[in-house]
Amino acid sequence: MKKLTTIIHFIRNQHDVFYKVFLFAFSICTIVYFSPKEATFKYDFQKNKPWYHEDLLAPYNIPVQKSAVAIQQEEKNLALHKKLYFSYHDSISDQKVRSFKRLLNQKFTSYFELNQSKGLLNLFVDSKQKGAVLLKQLEQEGSAVLEKLYNKGIIQNRPEFEKFQDSSTFYVFKNKYYAAYSLGDVYTAKTAHKQLNQLLPIGKDNHNKFLLQLLEETLDQSPENIVFNQSQTEQTLLNAQKKIHHTIDEVIKGQSIIKKGDIVDAYKYRVLKSFEIKHKQQQLSAQKKVAITIGQTLLVSILITCLALYLIFFRAHLLENNKNIVFLLLVIVSAVVFTSIVLQQDYFSIYLVPLCLIPLIIRSFFDSRTAFFVLLIVSLLLGFILPNGLHFIFIQVVAGMVGLYGFVNFKNRSQLFITSAIILLSYCLCYFALNIVVEGDFDKIDWANFGWLGIAAFLTLLAYPVIYIFEKTFGFVSDVTLLELADTNNKLLRELSRKAPGTFQHSLQVANLAETAIFKIGGNSLLIRTAALYHDIGKMDAPMYFIENQATGVNPHDELAYDESAQIIINHVLKGIEIAKKNKLPDLIIDFIRTHHGTTKTEYFYRLHLEENPDETNFSDFTYPGPIPFSKESAVLMMADSVEAASRSIKQPNVEKIDALVEGVIAKQMNEQQFVNADITLRDISEIKKIFKKMLMNIYHVRVEYPH
Repeated sequence: MKKLTTIIHFIRNQHDVFYKVFLFAFSICTIVYFSPKEATFKYDFQKNKPWYHEDLLAPYNIPVQKSAVAIQQEEKNLALHKKLYFSYHDSISDQKVRSFKRLLNQKFTSYFELNQSKGLLNLFVDSKQKGAVLLKQLEQEGSAVLEKLYNKGIIQNRPEFEKFQDSSTFYVFKNKYYAAYSLGDVYTAKTAHKQLNQLLPIGKDNHNKFLLQLLEETLDQSPENIVFNQSQTEQTLLNAQKKIHHTIDEVIKGQSIIKKGDIVDAYKYRVLKSFEIKHKQQQLSAQKKVAITIGQTLLVSILITCLALYLIFFRAHLLENNKNIVFLLLVIVSAVVFTSIVLQQDYFSIYLVPLCLIPLIIRSFFDSRTAFFVLLIVSLLLGFILPNGLHFIFIQVVAGMVGLYGFVNFKNRSQLFITSAIILLSYCLCYFALNIVVEGDFDKIDWANFGWLGIAAFLTLLAYPVIYIFEKTFGFVSDVTLLELADTNNKLLRELSRKAPGTFQHSLQVANLAETAIFKIGGNSLLIRTAALYHDIGKMDAPMYFIENQATGVNPHDELAYDESAQIIINHVLKGIEIAKKNKLPDLIIDFIRTHHGTTKTEYFYRLHLEENPDETNFSDFTYPGPIPFSKESAVLMMADSVEAASRSIKQPNVEKIDALVEGVIAKQMNEQQFVNADITLRDISEIKKIFKKMLMNIYHVRVEYPH
């Protein structure tokens, strides 16, 4: 019982470690689950390159498959010369005859009266009797012409007819079976009109002219009675495409496939690809599937362990927060799962997968090295899943690197579009170059993949909404958010400039100093600039108690005790945190407000108080609550804030005074152990001091005196 209690106590104390281990283990299991369980082809080969492996004999009969391009070309040729099927409709003839008779009856009276007035009809015969006879005659003649045309058939026009020759055939379903026809066996709408003119020559016969007009008008309205049968045509084409032979040869068991040193020419390449396909199609026993799963688990575990070791040795601060681990593993697992799903779909190309999104998303929250390392981990994981994964990995890693270069100093939204264009260019160049190396022929490049790569590059624009989703889900702060916060037209910064204009100008100067320094020593320049703009927002609560805002010459501290003045000054940190939380500033920015004075003292009031109370030992009323800076950026902000504020008190500034001020301020902070928790070196501090001195001399227009 005591031993069990000890174990439970140990687990309780180490629960965070166990949780981290669980996250990594769960990710490994998920990746392995979605990885295809098939035999892996152990030979690596490229077209027009030597075969570096041992002599290879066929372990079983291997059908030599045609290339996908060759099959697609055959399918295209069949579609180009497909058989056309039509259906003959008897009812159309009767419908057209009825239409003709209705039209004749509508126009006959006008026609008859007109001709009678011109004396073209025999007036000695009763006009009604004459009219009835003529109407009957025209009906019979017109109906006979229509029946003659429709018995032969008027076919619906098709674009394919333009390429038809006299011997070209199509098939018409008539009398319960399909019969072969040529264009000479039927009428088209055009030839039907010509036939009307031959059957009803106008000459001096006025009746034929009238009849011809009526028949042409009748034919102008959908004359075809041989109508295109699309379903039958498509079904016949589909059946023909299914009968395409996918093999061009067969290698018999025991026959030599290739010998060591042979060049992998086009035919041997097809044989090897066929062997690879056949090998992967082999039915695996349950024992082999278990073995493959174990192997995949080991390989994935090794790569995920490499990620864990990278975080332990180089990014330990990321391991402190479990949200960071969940985020990184979620990105990795999502990329592998999405790629596996795309791989299983026949109608999608693997080049649709935009792996270059990974470094863009991670770089938005972490550093470039971590972003690139995760891209490598994902690329290597996919190398086990994808066929011919080397090409895919090469293209994606290059595009990821290029995208990372374009995203490293994200300043505005237009950069994302520029980055997408650069990624597309790198995609196309890499794919083109790899295919030239492999195929050695421009004609064999699959140009359709450029379209898929274009879609993948376009999908990188999803980085913006995806970053926003991750930002809100995990509470991160992206460069996009920092850009929005750093806009001086921001509501809170405008309020600062209105209520405390001196503090606002001080914050701008601190931002310039800190940004330049951090850029030199390496760090997040956008973060420190944004933090510098907000570090003193607490002074808005009582701006006149801070000397930079005292434009009237009246100092309210003259009426207060030193400890009271010190508390007002110190409270600007607490007020700043309160205002920042009220305005929903990110915690990352609030940390800078907390730490920009560390645990230093309000030096001016502290010294005055000490002069009046030399025996005083409790100086907590004059000390900032802290904490001290815990990052390179927060340390630099503390230095920049103190140096800029102190520089305002220099009278007649010169090189010596500025040099002494910068050295003195930073040395005092170092002596007070303000930077012990920050990852900043003495070399960094030396560079920072040089930058501060140079910038302050430029601000105060100090000219360096050179020896004559």
